[in-house]
Amino acid sequence: MTEHPRPSFALSGPSIELDGRTHAVRGDLADIALAGKLFVPHYAKPMEMRCTTAATLHAEADAQSDTLAILEADARFMAVDMAGGWAWGFAANGHIVGYISLDLLDQVT
Repeated sequence: MTEHPRPSFALSGPSIELDGRTHAVRGDLADIALAGKLFVPHYAKPMEMRCTTAATLHAEADAQSDTLAILEADARFMAVDMAGGWAWGFAANGHIVGYISLDLLDQVT
């Protein structure tokens, strides 16, 4: 019996460096705009939201986590995921990625 070598596989093509501060990508989810540039289990189309008042953009889904930015009232926030009272996504102006309390957002229609 002849043993056959195992086939090998490799990814090829250009690779990009992603900055988690400005690219909406987590281990489980990414902005649909990043499809074809990286692999994650799920992609989502961001939903445009509006800050109802000044809102703090946090590093984590926790009001005690680091502040990344303060968004003014009526600022646009692109929500990629909403769970547990928090929206994860990015500020439309500046593309800073973080979490905002859902209580401070309205959906743009």
